[in-house]
Amino acid sequence: MQHDELDGRALPEREGAPAVAAPPPWWRARPWHLALAAVAICYSAVQLAFTTRIGLGWDESVYLSQVARGVPAAEFTASRARGVPLLVAPVAVFTPSVTAVRVYLGLLSGAGLYLAYRPWLRLRPGPVVPVAAALFAGLWLSLFYANEVMPNMWVAYCAVAGVALACLAGGRRPLRPVAGLVAVFAAASLLRPSDATWLALPLLVYAAVTRRLLVAGCVAAGLAIGWGEWAVEAFLHHGGPLARFRAATVENAAGLHFTLPDHLRALDGPLLCRFGVGCGGFPPEQIAWFAAVPVFAVLGVLAARRRALTLALASAASLAFAYLFTVGYAAPRFLLPAYALLALPVAAGLAWACRRRATAVLTVAGVLCYFAVQGVTAFVHIGKTHAGRAAAPLVAARLQALGLRPPCFLYGHDAVQIGYLARCTSHGVFHHYGGANVPSSLRAAIGRGEWVGVLTRRQRLPAPFLAPWVAVELPVGDRRWRVFLPPGDL
Repeated sequence: MQHDELDGRALPEREGAPAVAAPPPWWRARPWHLALAAVAICYSAVQLAFTTRIGLGWDESVYLSQVARGVPAAEFTASRARGVPLLVAPVAVFTPSVTAVRVYLGLLSGAGLYLAYRPWLRLRPGPVVPVAAALFAGLWLSLFYANEVMPNMWVAYCAVAGVALACLAGGRRPLRPVAGLVAVFAAASLLRPSDATWLALPLLVYAAVTRRLLVAGCVAAGLAIGWGEWAVEAFLHHGGPLARFRAATVENAAGLHFTLPDHLRALDGPLLCRFGVGCGGFPPEQIAWFAAVPVFAVLGVLAARRRALTLALASAASLAFAYLFTVGYAAPRFLLPAYALLALPVAAGLAWACRRRATAVLTVAGVLCYFAVQGVTAFVHIGKTHAGRAAAPLVAARLQALGLRPPCFLYGHDAVQIGYLARCTSHGVFHHYGGANVPSSLRAAIGRGEWVGVLTRRQRLPAPFLAPWVAVELPVGDRRWRVFLPPGDL
């Protein structure tokens, strides 16, 4: 009997016939490598066609301003990590152009999708892996966030690759999987240390049960890189790790919570259910596919009986648990790493369901409905977001016509995004603009002799301290913006 290097299955030999070597893994998996590459290319192409002109959001502006050429760094709060600025630095250090960053991330995300799922072809040669990649890439959240300057998609890629590499690291030729495992967890912990830790927990349990100390060591080494950087920055800028942890806990509303209902309501948006933004109702078509995911994932694990798929399911459950039970609000993007991992056992479950003609027809119809729902939702959100963020460059241009020049300081609604475009320092405000006294950040900027403006879309006075300030209308489409300029005696 022969043994397949991929999964240890015996290959039968005919009695009296010479032994025949198993086909090389690359040759056996070659068509599926090409299929996976085709999915990745289509993924990038859709982004380049539809999402490259979307303006920056608040979080994106903060991350990008840390490295963008000629742009003052926005306030980097305790809950953020340095992985995203490092990711966009190769383009941002040369140009602050939002379009250039979108194109760069669109191409990089296609490559990331391919590289993340590629190791799974050594564990599971066949159509399951490219189908899983297509299921994840077709999710409206994946299409929307793939070229956003945000950490969740890149943590998702790290999660998919990390689980596969942890399984491969115990094989006959572990050198490349071992190096890749350290790199993947270093990247994940630099992007989002908490997510990397939740991802690591099932892998560490797996390493302990199977006595794979090398896997545990690689995961721990990767985590140490990201958490080490986090701790150094905590000492330098946040008063130490404990102070930073407390500040991040408050900022993220961390604690014991149950937010599954909020996540269900947010399946078709909004992008953030917080700061007075309601999550809306329960969308039945979105809940249908959401409910089908765990069913097909468990079916895929039971049908395939592969350790790697079981580990993918466990890691996805760990990542989902973190956001469903320890964070006090919902944002659809939080579950992207879990979706990326679940796509693998789900694809295996779909493959099992397609073995019979009757169930195959229903399965294919269900998958087509899934892609139709995701496509419509993506189209709606891309249009809404593009329209909602289109005002920022127009407001920045109006302010420059009023005389805004760096050094400058903007405060108020969308101040972080507009500040990025205008090359100003900024302080964003959702609701509370302040009381009777001028906020310290505004007073400090005025004291430094900077051009200062307070932005709002409200028709009423946003705060009592603005009563003596000079209000200037900023006509921007059908929305009325105003900027308050300080009186001469400040």
